[in-house]
Amino acid sequence: MDKTKIEWCDSTWNPVTGCNHNCEYCYARGIATRFGGKALNIPHELNTPFLSHGKKQPYPFGFTPTLHRYSLGKYEKKAGRTIFVCSMADLFGSWVPDSWIEEVFAACEKAPQHKYLFLTKNPKRYADLDWADKLPIRDNMWYGTSVTNGAQMEQAADAFGEMSGKAKTFFSIEPILEDIVASKGWAIADNGSYAKWIILGAETGRRKEKVTPEREWIKKIEDDCDEGGIPLFMKDSLIPIVGEDDMRRELPRELRGVSV
Repeated sequence: MDKTKIEWCDSTWNPVTGCNHNCEYCYARGIATRFGGKALNIPHELNTPFLSHGKKQPYPFGFTPTLHRYSLGKYEKKAGRTIFVCSMADLFGSWVPDSWIEEVFAACEKAPQHKYLFLTKNPKRYADLDWADKLPIRDNMWYGTSVTNGAQMEQAADAFGEMSGKAKTFFSIEPILEDIVASKGWAIADNGSYAKWIILGAETGRRKEKVTPEREWIKKIEDDCDEGGIPLFMKDSLIPIVGEDDMRRELPRELRGVSV
């Protein structure tokens, strides 16, 4: 899609869809399941769009990991913008073949006018790709990890540490499910060489066990970001907790001024 409701990017691009993480709060699985077809047992590749009754089906196999190879050149000729890559997938999940990731990276290299934001719950894959010399280190490529608690933050910090601080990295703390600042993981991660940017958001949806973060959890993150000079971007889901007047919408300098 060209437009998106995600506040911190201009567009989303999904050359790969589907995920095997089974997160209970996942919005993407609900969308793909509702509007998609029958799931498969193994990842699938499509060289041409899957048509159903003459219309393109974006999730023909539900949330089964799928490479939409026909979509790789979608933004090659378009004006520069900030693109969230694979909002409907985890491109770096353990089940994703290296070849898929390399094809996506190659498509990014062909369109250097854009800023690319990647996000995964498996940041160790970044380090593995970097070790194999398969991770592009470019000014326009940002590698993020999604964390919800201290244990995940510790794993992410370890992975980013293995990348030797070479790449532009960020944390998306969404949904925040506990007081992350109180964890050992935060003490490791709260470092400018690991976090070039932090995105913060609350859980949305109607899950029975939905967690509403405490204002104090958020305040601690704000204070540490201020101390470390780390830009902090609060998503709209935090307005009921923080209040509109205290919302922060900070972007790294390199991501400012990029518009559709």
